[in-house]
Amino acid sequence: MRVLYTSDLHGKTHLYQELLDLAISSSAEVIAIGGDLLPSFVPTKRYEDMVPNQKTFIDQFLFPFFKRVRETTSVNQIFLIPGNWDLAYPYLFKEPMESIVDISERAYPLPNGYELIGYPFVPPTPFRPKEYEKMDDPGSAWPPQKNPSYIRSSDQMDLLIPVDPSLYLRQRGTIRDALDRLSKPLDQKRAIYIMHSPPFGTRLDCVQGGGSVGSRAIKAFIREQQPLLTLHGHIHESPEISAAYFDWIGKTISINPGQSIRPEGGAGRLYAVTFEIEDLRGTLRHTCFPKACPP
Repeated sequence: MRVLYTSDLHGKTHLYQELLDLAISSSAEVIAIGGDLLPSFVPTKRYEDMVPNQKTFIDQFLFPFFKRVRETTSVNQIFLIPGNWDLAYPYLFKEPMESIVDISERAYPLPNGYELIGYPFVPPTPFRPKEYEKMDDPGSAWPPQKNPSYIRSSDQMDLLIPVDPSLYLRQRGTIRDALDRLSKPLDQKRAIYIMHSPPFGTRLDCVQGGGSVGSRAIKAFIREQQPLLTLHGHIHESPEISAAYFDWIGKTISINPGQSIRPEGGAGRLYAVTFEIEDLRGTLRHTCFPKACPP
């Protein structure tokens, strides 16, 4: 089964068009998008307008785009999780859509015996949206927080509620505890996790200046569970800084394709990977980085 994976498109329509082109040229059967699908900023520069703006993008672009994918490619299913900027994510599933699957904190068995499992939450960021953030574990440090930050008032309303980020996050529990409650696959050797945050201290979570900002809890989870594959995003620049888009945690291959976010119509090119699930090491390819097959 041929998979096309990307993340962090942030509502950039030229990147979505490249995704469609790649789905056609690679004969992908499955597309997976690991979060931050929707526009992060709005023309008014008001956070209060973010959800209505994202809903407009979903109605006017994303729903028609998914329809084009189904009509013009060999893709059978599109699997999604939200990212930390996707406040309107539940609106994507206001009505059932053929072949569009939400795997946020859910497991989905594939016909070939493999399983996809999604997890969207990231450790605290310096950004204001907090809907998909949690404390990593009680001992992890936080970046400076902006007060007020925002969460949705409900899935049915466009309003955002201002919150004190430190107080809010401390009452939400931790990523470590949430991972303990995550759906367990029948066989970890056939499990593929899609997690917006990359694991901490790897070649997948490097930021400018050389720091690591991934999740310690996710890294510990991968080390303990040893699934076949984990797919990540969130840190766009990491592959450019580390010169690598995959890393090993024990016997698990972990991938963050990164992303090139440039102005609409600019020189940006989609960062994505394609691979055959049954021959991951032999078929893994990145759209922009040199051919590199895991040893």
